[in-house]
Amino acid sequence: MSSTTMTSINDRILTVLPLFYVGWSDSVLSPSEMKMIRSVISEMDFLEADDKKYLSSWTDPTNPPPEEVFRGWMRAIKEKATKLDASERKSLVDLGLQIGSVGVANPKDSDATRSALQRLEKELGIDNPMSADLLLSHINKKDKGSYNTSFSSEALKDVLDGDYKEVKERMRHLLRDPIFELKHEADKDIYRLRILEQVKALAAQGVSGYSFPKKYGGGERHGDHIAVFEMLSYSDLSLTIKFGVQFGLFGGAVYLLGTEVHHRKYLEAMHRADLLGCFAMTETGHGSNVKGLHTTATYDSKTDEIVVHSPNPAAGKEYIGNALHSEMAAVFAQLIVDGENHGVHAILVPLRGEGGQHLPGIKVEDCGYKMGLNGVDNGRIWFDQVRVPRENLLNKYGDIDTQGKYSSPIKNPSKRFFTMLGALVVGRICVGLGSLSAAKKALTIASRYALHRRQFGPSDKGPETFIMDYPTHMERIIPAVAKTYAYDFALHDLAEMQVNDDGTDTRKIETLAAGLKSKATWHATHTIQTCREACGGKGYLQENQITDLKADSDIFTTFEGDNTVLMQLVAKGVLTEFKQSFHDDGSMAVIKFLLRKANYKISEYNLLHKRNTDYKHLTSFDFIKETFDYRYEKSLIKLSERMRKYLSRKMDPYQAFLKTQVHMIDVADAYIDVVTLRSFYHKIHNSPEDMKPILSRLYTLYGLDTILANKGWFLENEYMEGAKSKAIRKVRTKIIQDLRPDLHGLVSAFGIPDELIAAPIAFSEFS
Repeated sequence: MSSTTMTSINDRILTVLPLFYVGWSDSVLSPSEMKMIRSVISEMDFLEADDKKYLSSWTDPTNPPPEEVFRGWMRAIKEKATKLDASERKSLVDLGLQIGSVGVANPKDSDATRSALQRLEKELGIDNPMSADLLLSHINKKDKGSYNTSFSSEALKDVLDGDYKEVKERMRHLLRDPIFELKHEADKDIYRLRILEQVKALAAQGVSGYSFPKKYGGGERHGDHIAVFEMLSYSDLSLTIKFGVQFGLFGGAVYLLGTEVHHRKYLEAMHRADLLGCFAMTETGHGSNVKGLHTTATYDSKTDEIVVHSPNPAAGKEYIGNALHSEMAAVFAQLIVDGENHGVHAILVPLRGEGGQHLPGIKVEDCGYKMGLNGVDNGRIWFDQVRVPRENLLNKYGDIDTQGKYSSPIKNPSKRFFTMLGALVVGRICVGLGSLSAAKKALTIASRYALHRRQFGPSDKGPETFIMDYPTHMERIIPAVAKTYAYDFALHDLAEMQVNDDGTDTRKIETLAAGLKSKATWHATHTIQTCREACGGKGYLQENQITDLKADSDIFTTFEGDNTVLMQLVAKGVLTEFKQSFHDDGSMAVIKFLLRKANYKISEYNLLHKRNTDYKHLTSFDFIKETFDYRYEKSLIKLSERMRKYLSRKMDPYQAFLKTQVHMIDVADAYIDVVTLRSFYHKIHNSPEDMKPILSRLYTLYGLDTILANKGWFLENEYMEGAKSKAIRKVRTKIIQDLRPDLHGLVSAFGIPDELIAAPIAFSEFS
């Protein structure tokens, strides 16, 4: 029997062939793996010598089977498999035993045969219970569009919606209205007017006032406001951002930084969109460095007024959303009273008169067309000695009395500054969740497309293969879905912490908001690009939504703070917490530090742990948690030691910061990974029993995918050996394949209405 030319494949070989076919088509097999496979084949008692010779001839990794051999294998499998009931071909082992049963001495009843096949299946890394269906999906037309998931996508949607199901369902219904129809508009001025109309329509529905007091027409439901922003992000992101600027940033500044006099005068008009406002913080010359803003607000005791001024062109307020439609701005400036600078405060400054014209001293310029979000009227604003009443100072944290004296309930200027900014932290949570909604939408479009789009195949005859059945496609999409779930759970935990905070967790919330916003927006940017590529040329068409998602969400990585700068803030936060954990006397602090340092050393010297490639070990919650914790703990202690070394040499603290800046980002990244994993675990623990299996698989995939993304760090730090890293990769691949049949259910659970998906490729079928 020739290994290169075969006129027929007997039933004994056919028993093994499904494993061989998928093993070769789905994997790049190493020499050591092939050696093991030859060993397994030699032990298969039901095979004759010629059978073993033939199969072994295709175990040379330098000589893979050519296309004609693949086609021959496929024809042989197809001929027998089409006669089987779907329930009889659960795994590749089951399929092989069924189609090879003729001429074999009861192979399906032989424990030894099944055991040998299962061993081969495991060595090939394709022991997925649904592999047979994936292999044969193109044979039977009735498989097309059939999504028999292992869980209820509606029940999983309830898990994602959590306590906000009612308001999210209301938003799903509301956003189906024709006024919110998604359509491309090239003219920014027409586009902006349409978005303004939509913002006013939302205000008329009352969803803009959820977070404000009932006595001013609001709902006092802070979590609902976050849920509304999250749901709006499935729609036009220009609408999302303009809504956020008007009711989140401007409204939030009035409510959180102002006092009763401001609430009574402005809140109701603001959330009904009768008073349009903007949030004028960022300057051309000072973006992330808010503390260094150049705009001044000088109190004039003679007139009892505050004079707002831009001392130079770079002090102009830059990239201000709602600038061209606003009647008022919350302007952040250096407050100067009696010649003393009391730091950055917010002042309400009218921009336009009753006729809509700019008031004296106000200059507003249009930022023009942008990469995306052209439905948002971004502008630049300068102030030339603009006078406003003293009462326009938002005075919750700093006030000027009728005698012209400044006072503050927070004496420390630095603490006062960070308290004011902390009051607005909800914006970062909203931006993080909004970016995830964009990623969810892109993943839904790309997944739906891949589940009905066919391309290439093993045979020139018959249907081609669904592109989602290609391992490379699964690798691009499914881990991104798992990570999206992970960040969703973490951000919602943070949102609940923020909503229920009584002031005890404020600093921690600020740290988490900075980190999760950064990680989620980076993830969204990468995921949307991946989805664009996964849809090929179709993903490049405007009608299929991904181009707008890509253009509109890209700015999220610098909205509410540049991500890299925010991650430095995270590192500073965890370093402060780390330092505070040693607040005993000197000797005890040293002992505690050494104990923590010794903790991670144990793992490095545990050879059994470093080399353990057992499947149960690698997929255990304990292993994943310990691995995440190790990376964070060691990175944190190493950073602490570096900084202490530089400071002990009398190095300037700022120079020490610069020397350790890159290490700070690593610590922040590891810390947010730990937080995200913890939230995922808690979500599994608190979910209904029937949801735990699918969530656990997503958790494991997220965990192993994150470990592999940092495998260089783990190998360099001798936490694991190469064999273990390789084993993790194989297990990750298996879990991805296991999740493939559930993909449609996983993206359906996002609960995005079809009207908001709006991409033809998510609905059309390609035969």
